[in-house]
Amino acid sequence: MLKTIVLSAYHPTVAEIDLEAFKENVKTLKQHITSELLLAVVKTNAYGHGIVPISQEAVRVGADRLGVTTVEEGAMLRESGITVPIHILSSIMPRQAEDIVRYHLTASISTFDLAYALSKAAEKRKKIISVHLKIDTGLHRFGVFPREAVNFCKTCYQLPGLEWEGVFTHFSSSDEGDWKKTDQQFEVFRSTVNALKSCGYNFPILHVGGSTIAIEGKPEMRLDMLRPGIALFGYTPAPRQKDKITLKPVMKLKSEIVQVHELPPNTPVGYGGNFITKSKTKIAIVPIGHGDGYKKALVNKGEMLVKGCRAKIIGSISQDQTIIDVTEISDVTEGDEVILLGKQGHEEITARDIAGWMDSIVDEVVSSFTERIRRIYI
Repeated sequence: MLKTIVLSAYHPTVAEIDLEAFKENVKTLKQHITSELLLAVVKTNAYGHGIVPISQEAVRVGADRLGVTTVEEGAMLRESGITVPIHILSSIMPRQAEDIVRYHLTASISTFDLAYALSKAAEKRKKIISVHLKIDTGLHRFGVFPREAVNFCKTCYQLPGLEWEGVFTHFSSSDEGDWKKTDQQFEVFRSTVNALKSCGYNFPILHVGGSTIAIEGKPEMRLDMLRPGIALFGYTPAPRQKDKITLKPVMKLKSEIVQVHELPPNTPVGYGGNFITKSKTKIAIVPIGHGDGYKKALVNKGEMLVKGCRAKIIGSISQDQTIIDVTEISDVTEGDEVILLGKQGHEEITARDIAGWMDSIVDEVVSSFTERIRRIYI
């Protein structure tokens, strides 16, 4: 994480994070679901919104637990004073077991080696740590195969130092709206849990769902806990869900024009000169580039807002700069505000718009903005 420094003036490209909107999203999700527990997924720097301040706000407004991807993220949250359970939702290396125990993090277990390493580390520190068993019902990233779950627990369930608090899975196709496949995977999960229970292996917390299950999933899929991620930040995982819940975008990305140039016809613009002006063209330089996580895929597709009007991205997006065409916008000068994500006047650019231009998803859009972009919390 970049150390905060104090300057007399700052780089003009900033991300404004609306904590009031975030709070409203948490409250909306809690009202929308029937699960007892809400785990706020704050992985990947809270989807680009800043993991520490977002996590602190999430706990303040009612999240029962937090979910991260790495031990480093979990340790950072503990060092910031957060005391609620913090789940490592991805697989980790056995050599990280010492730090899991040290920071009292909740690990996801799906390998013998990790179970043994955590047990050994917990015994060494004379601690009991909570762990959750991950079942692979069809995503095929990590998890114990259902047919092997009982034998896995025969070996690992009684290991000293481990409290098997929960069991979970992650669906492969719920965001895409494939409910036939999702129903099949849910049934596999339930059958596996029942088989484990019949053998004496009990798990108090069952969970299978993220934002999609929270928004449109069947009530029986909500179980004991839900794990919303992108919905916390104002976006449904899929466009079809937009009318099912009211969420508020949390991030606004803005900058300023640093230079304006007028170019004659037939002038190549940007690296490689792949864009050539067809007529007299006014261009503006905006100080953001792929070094900030602003993707090159937006070239000649994406737009920014200047004076409430849409300006096309042209030329090439470099490490630090992007060029926009402001020919049709009156009186554009250096210092004018530029909106890359958010509202200006009657126009708005959403993360869904940017994802469409990139042929991607909103998760990638907001998560990609690097820490070089200063976050301002309002």
